[in-house]
Amino acid sequence: AQGAVCATPEDCFFIPPFPVETVDTVAAGDAFNGALAAGLFQGLPLKEALTWAAAGGAIATTKPGAYLSDRATLEAFLKARQ
Repeated sequence: AQGAVCATPEDCFFIPPFPVETVDTVAAGDAFNGALAAGLFQGLPLKEALTWAAAGGAIATTKPGAYLSDRATLEAFLKARQ
């Protein structure tokens, strides 16, 4: 992964990837988009929702096959990397 770039009319920023031991990249993009949608639905600011997305995508690659994280898994992953 190379991270994510987001550009809005007000701002432009980069969300770096989380380094993980990659097992399988199947559904990493789906996990990224799902976590982004979940974060935005919960009212997180865009930058924070994108950090959730990067975490969701990273976590998905650590397991074989398609894997989507739940909220508790995302929060634990992010807390461990603060």
